[in-house]
Amino acid sequence: MNKEEFDKIMQLLQNPTRRRILEVLSKEEHYPLQLSRAIDTSQQAVSKHLHTMEQQGIVISRISKSEKGGPPTKTYSLNREISIHIDIGHCLFHTEVEKLTGKRVEGYEDLEEDVKVLKKRDSLDEMRRLILNLNKEIDRLSNERLHLLKLKEKALKKAFNHVLKNFDDYMERNLLYCVLSTGETDPRKLAKELKMREDEVFKLINEIKRKADIW
Repeated sequence: MNKEEFDKIMQLLQNPTRRRILEVLSKEEHYPLQLSRAIDTSQQAVSKHLHTMEQQGIVISRISKSEKGGPPTKTYSLNREISIHIDIGHCLFHTEVEKLTGKRVEGYEDLEEDVKVLKKRDSLDEMRRLILNLNKEIDRLSNERLHLLKLKEKALKKAFNHVLKNFDDYMERNLLYCVLSTGETDPRKLAKELKMREDEVFKLINEIKRKADIW
């Protein structure tokens, strides 16, 4: 997703009450009064936050029958499945919002099969054990990702220091920082990333070509 989408989501999630609402809704759908009791916040405040999040597509509402035979009521549930990454370090800054997809990844066939047959079982302990195994695998991959990010940070630091020592022009350095961080060399995409005119980027690239072999 683009940076504008990331900024919108972060603006929504910067409010702790909204995050608590989403945490409760991640378990099951609720109506506003239930939510206000669950997070100890006024129903008016909860309704206001729900309205804002529904406008942005984070939650969705529907009219549900009352469990106690009363009039129908509006209930809310989550409407998006996303993962948010924010990486900050020396010479390292990256933000990303990704959709959770069902795209197949090799090596997880056994776990996929376990999840498929889970619906046919009634044992909560079997469910607990499977979820525990999934958590362990997620933690393992997370540790690998953090290790790779640290290696990337070290590589970027050396590369950025080289740029700082060998390029006096600030705009040239800024362009090179972007190229090294993203790996992108397409002038048009770089212009969009840096919010610059394409002719300015082409001019900078021609100047850099005389000094370095990055293109």
